[in-house]
Amino acid sequence: MLGTIGEFLILVSFVACAVSALAFFRAAQREGAAGAVLWKRVGRWGWGLSSLFVVGASGILWYLLLTHHYEYAYVYQQSSNDLPLHYLISTFWAGQEGSFLLWILMMCGVGGALIGYVHKEYETSVMTVVALCQLFLLSMVVGLQIGPVEIGASPFLTLAEKFTDAPIFQQNPDFVPADGQGLNDLLQNPWMTIHPPMLFVGFSSMVVPFAFAVAALWKKRFTQWVRPALPWTLGAVLMLGVGIAMGGYWAYVTLSFGGYWAWDPVENSSLVPWLVGVAAFHTMLVQKKSGASQKASIFLSILAYMFVIYSTFLTRSGILGDVSVHSFVDLGLYNQLLIWIVAIAVGAFGLFFYRYSELPSPKEEPRVLSREFMIFSGAILLCATSAVIILGTSSPILGRIFRDSPSAVPIEFYNEWTLPLALGFVFLAGLGQLFWWNKMTVESLNRVLLAPVALATVCTIAVLALTPFTTETVVVPATAAASTTPTEAGVFSGLQEFWATYGFALQMLMLVFVGFFSLFANGMVLWRIARGNPKMAGGALSHVGFAILILGVVASSGFSSPLPQIGHMSSADEDNQPRENFVVAEGQTRMINGYRVTYKGQSTNDRGRGIYHLAFTDPKGRSYDMNPVAYEGSGGQWFMHPDVKAFVEKDIFVAVTPREATGAADESNGGEIELAKGDSTLLGEKEYAVAFSHFEVLRAPEGMPMSSQQNPPEAASSRVPDNAQIAVGAVLHVTRLESGDTRTLMPIYMVMDNNQQQYVENRIDDWNLRIAFTQMNVGSGKATFAVDGVDVMPENWVVVQAYAKPMISLVWIGIIVLSIGFIISIVRRVGDIVAAH
Repeated sequence: MLGTIGEFLILVSFVACAVSALAFFRAAQREGAAGAVLWKRVGRWGWGLSSLFVVGASGILWYLLLTHHYEYAYVYQQSSNDLPLHYLISTFWAGQEGSFLLWILMMCGVGGALIGYVHKEYETSVMTVVALCQLFLLSMVVGLQIGPVEIGASPFLTLAEKFTDAPIFQQNPDFVPADGQGLNDLLQNPWMTIHPPMLFVGFSSMVVPFAFAVAALWKKRFTQWVRPALPWTLGAVLMLGVGIAMGGYWAYVTLSFGGYWAWDPVENSSLVPWLVGVAAFHTMLVQKKSGASQKASIFLSILAYMFVIYSTFLTRSGILGDVSVHSFVDLGLYNQLLIWIVAIAVGAFGLFFYRYSELPSPKEEPRVLSREFMIFSGAILLCATSAVIILGTSSPILGRIFRDSPSAVPIEFYNEWTLPLALGFVFLAGLGQLFWWNKMTVESLNRVLLAPVALATVCTIAVLALTPFTTETVVVPATAAASTTPTEAGVFSGLQEFWATYGFALQMLMLVFVGFFSLFANGMVLWRIARGNPKMAGGALSHVGFAILILGVVASSGFSSPLPQIGHMSSADEDNQPRENFVVAEGQTRMINGYRVTYKGQSTNDRGRGIYHLAFTDPKGRSYDMNPVAYEGSGGQWFMHPDVKAFVEKDIFVAVTPREATGAADESNGGEIELAKGDSTLLGEKEYAVAFSHFEVLRAPEGMPMSSQQNPPEAASSRVPDNAQIAVGAVLHVTRLESGDTRTLMPIYMVMDNNQQQYVENRIDDWNLRIAFTQMNVGSGKATFAVDGVDVMPENWVVVQAYAKPMISLVWIGIIVLSIGFIISIVRRVGDIVAAH
């Protein structure tokens, strides 16, 4: 019964929204004529009723979720009895139908705010566009069946209606499950209770600059629209940016890959409209101040919302289901979403090109040394970055032109193509603020650039001196230098080789420089403005935040690395090779790059999920516990949720993979271990300790030294057959921990005359232990050993993935400062409108 009411409320809301759109359209057409006020009143009432019915339908869906009405398919698929209240609330937007309903709900608020606070001369034309967009959104959940055509997917379908072919419902249509399937494990994070609503506030708000731009074209108000649209545009970009940032933080503290950005299609498709929106309000600033960039302002305002719609198509049509972990399943909305894109694109861009010849042009083009030119150039670079990202995201779709199953582009595509563009707009973000709305000369430019360039140079040199850039990324290799010749081809080849090896690192170093330049340039402007008129400080403060964000991204991503494994506490020598992870047994202590790590054991939380307790002591003597979570979810899939310890200078990011999740739970009586010289490990339930001492070269081709020791053991040499070309022994010290008895073994790795590999194992018969030397790496000094007769690890162990994230706090600080700057700018722009009226 409640579901039927919910469906009815959405249907009535759809009709009311259509009436509102028509009424606002008629009011806009009759602007200033008789009847316009009546039509506007009808439009307002239609919007209000539509919003009221949406709120009612949303309330019903929340009630069904909170009271576990599993007879409804959406409730059954997204919720379960064991979910706490805050996660039950978030199940509302966990699925596709509910997330569309959340978007519609946010649009109701945006439309209501426009009716209440938008400039009255723009209300009818702007609300016509907003209501049409809302109508498309409502069609996604209206759930109408007109003959063979289905319009939308209702969140109020019962299980029997959705799964008509299921045997259980054919036998018993009234069957109600006792429990639901539950919320996706990755969505069970507190940030997911606030990230999607904020993101949809951003998506909803992006309709406002779009509506203003269309209204300006429609009503031929090509110049006047910018002032009332600016605060709404700033607000939309702010909300969308905060939503994206929340999503990044959710990924960082929830997913085990150790990052806040993975260039996933859903991430990309929310970033692109934000970038274009930022470009749009910058060109709007130019238009408001000097009258230039009018075409660009309208075009980019339309384009930003178009990318919001296109991102919806990418993530909700099912078209990227094979390449995105975020993509929703296809609910049959492919055609509807495509119609929405085409309708908006044809209507908005068609009107733009129809009015193009009427759009005013500046009397003269801005000079190169002017703020207008700098801002416009930055907007172009932002749009170019957006084009690269959307092209890469859409590659699986475009690739279908040439092949049946195209793959997504690798992450390197985005890094390599966006980095050079980022260098440009980050530099301009500093340079543009140094320019005022007047002409600059070369002399005055040199004067204002001197301090920020000098400070940026000093800081970049400090980075070179104090970070891995010094020894790993910018030193010209001798091989590259030697490969160059005086000939043109040789020089070009040498440059190619050098750039292929060090080009990316050098661009990262340049990004550090322009990041510091932007920070100091905007900091100087901020200091000057804040002392005079703090209300004007929003732009400079936003740019300071952006520069801090860029520096944080470089530091946390460019210098992030797994902690190298150093070995056990008993190891005499150190192995400084970086590794992605290390293994530690319960009760065992390991030294990891100066960190003392002890696995203290496992417990479970109130939901039965495993918590793995690791005690860390860092090189500065600070001690703290890390408690990552890992558990087996539905379908046998393991979920690893990391723990993060935040310090001012870095974060320590730790995730674990339990023994059971590695597939090693059923292995016994053997396995493989890899050791470097001086490394050691445990076998079994702390039965044996194995230490790898060194290699012994027992036979080698002529010219190769026979042994690392002066006199190789005769007994070992006698075990090498005559047809062996190369024979290398690995000296192992094996200690039985219970008795303290130590034996020395030398398993042998051989390459025969026919280039076949053979092994001579060692055994300790009274311990029932056999060890073979199966692989060696001369460069790294590592060897692989096959062990038989005992587990290669104790019963209780975990694989630990630990990262140091230097200065990642700058990312979050930068986002906060950037957002505060936006807020100050919004307040200022609203004040300008109020003062003007």
